[in-house]
Amino acid sequence: FGGGPLLILAGAGSGKTRVLTRRVMYLIDQGAAAENILLLTFTNKAAEEMLRRVSGTKPTGGTFHSFCARLLRRRDPDFVIFDEADQLDTIKQAMMAVGVDPKSVKPTSVLHTISGAKNELIGPQEYADYARGDFQKMVVRVYVAYQQLLKKYKAMDFDDLLIEAVKLLRDEPETKWKYILVDEYQDTNKAQYEITKLL
Repeated sequence: FGGGPLLILAGAGSGKTRVLTRRVMYLIDQGAAAENILLLTFTNKAAEEMLRRVSGTKPTGGTFHSFCARLLRRRDPDFVIFDEADQLDTIKQAMMAVGVDPKSVKPTSVLHTISGAKNELIGPQEYADYARGDFQKMVVRVYVAYQQLLKKYKAMDFDDLLIEAVKLLRDEPETKWKYILVDEYQDTNKAQYEITKLL
């Protein structure tokens, strides 16, 4: 049972999540230990619903971000996680630090661009190689300053949770979970795909 990868492809509302949760119950009925099962999804609401459906069995589960935060806190329990408001404030500080007026360039556009790079596992130095045009070249400078500020504040943003988890799993392979089930797998970005592959 549970031998090898399996992809369930079906339309919205057709019961894919139900299949996943039933599979968890089946695996446990077949003798799999609940602590060897990992359930991942994308939103807190979906994670709560999945875990509610398998209540009493206690597999590890949650969003990619919450799972990565738990992994990283085993190494460093003291970092803080910046929410969107914190990120935006820090982006504005980074922009001003490199001489970019947040009133002339939308901080949300800069943050979105940096987030997109991070989701593709592209750090500031690598992004400099991709940068074309004035906007992207400006983003390079802000990206560097933004990461320096996060380090100063001992903080990570949501995207850093994924990047740092990838680094951790590359350095310290995790073999605890034998059965990994991902709801809405088609929504994985490169970082989330890499985490799944490494696990």
